[in-house]
Amino acid sequence: MREKEYVAKNGVRIYAFENLAQHGFYLSLFVRAGSIYEKESESGITHFLEHIAIRNIHHRMGERLYAELDRFGLEFNAATFNEMVHFYVSGAREHFAKGAEILCRVFSEISLPRSEIDLERLRIKAEIREGDEKNSLATFTLCSLYPDSPLKNPIVGTLRSVSSITGRKLEAYRKSIFETENLFFYATGAVGEGEISSLLQTVEKYALPRGEKRESLPLLPQSFGRRGGAVFLKGADFTMLRFNFDVDMSRVKSAELDLLYDLLLSGYGARFFVEMSEKRGLFYDISGGIDRYKNAGLFYFSFEIKEKDVKESIAVVLEILNDLKTNVCKEEDLIKAPYVDNAFLLYDDARELNFTFSYDAHILGLPYRCLSDRVEAYRAVTGERIREVAKEVFSIENLSLTVKGNKKKLDAAVLSSYLRDGFAPSDGKKQN
Repeated sequence: MREKEYVAKNGVRIYAFENLAQHGFYLSLFVRAGSIYEKESESGITHFLEHIAIRNIHHRMGERLYAELDRFGLEFNAATFNEMVHFYVSGAREHFAKGAEILCRVFSEISLPRSEIDLERLRIKAEIREGDEKNSLATFTLCSLYPDSPLKNPIVGTLRSVSSITGRKLEAYRKSIFETENLFFYATGAVGEGEISSLLQTVEKYALPRGEKRESLPLLPQSFGRRGGAVFLKGADFTMLRFNFDVDMSRVKSAELDLLYDLLLSGYGARFFVEMSEKRGLFYDISGGIDRYKNAGLFYFSFEIKEKDVKESIAVVLEILNDLKTNVCKEEDLIKAPYVDNAFLLYDDARELNFTFSYDAHILGLPYRCLSDRVEAYRAVTGERIREVAKEVFSIENLSLTVKGNKKKLDAAVLSSYLRDGFAPSDGKKQN
């Protein structure tokens, strides 16, 4: 089973994975927009538009949107990310046409009265306040690592930036991103030729400009890949460490990063958890992630500890990473089962299959057009290659440490020296 591609008369692309054994469908619209494309003064405009688009549909349907969704048993929602906004609708196959008709209404001109836009602005401001992201270690990290880059912009914007976004700005922005080259539909589940034909007819009712395709290539700071073990401290009455590694995505593959991450932070035998939590009790849990774009990425993980355990925690982290850079992992230690043995379980989950292939193939631009392509990418990764990737990623040049804690007792220069002294160079051999 391979991904199918269709092109509407107005130039809009539709991709589909058909699985008529399922009873439901999942239909997405992805638009290449988000915080990495926004100016600081318009920070949050994509997220604001996401909210307004749904409110606008409700308004243009005579306040009947939610009643229609309930009547047909449809789920309709949206989410904004750093590099895209995702609108989606799902439900029973027999109601595909109705779901597609509702979803395509996001292309409609914004006709909301000012009072409705102001009301949504209040809701978004409440979301910003309640989320309290400005005080988080994650936000502090992004502002420290990317001071002059859109990568520091919060997806939801700031109270100040959201206050300055008017209805006129939202409509101009809507027109600028809803261009045929900058968006695509993805359909999974019970979507045969009849459903696709219905979607094509609905999409073709909207005249959209061709425009240009935005690429996921954020502006990087000059310090990218030249961190040198920099440490950034933020005051707090508890202690939390976050390790951040710049990743040059031209030198590593997405599948390699996933398997490296899983060795350390996922699965029952995740090395950080086993060594630092179960064996030493330094913390209860650890979290992490990989931010990735076409040109760059950020591999990070964080945990909360006692202040007295900072030096030991850093030493253990570096010992684990140095081991990965020195020794070749056995094939059986690589956690490939979710990507290889269990890969075809994605066919049973229309939602997960939809997002996975939309993001991998058409946002990141990975060469996957069927599950077998994806399986082979993970199957091909060897223990030797994982060691090489560990050397590439886990270097002092890529490393920065962001910390929340008592600034009177924690010294950035001392913490940085722990990093430099404990980290093996890229050849994997620690210097004396």
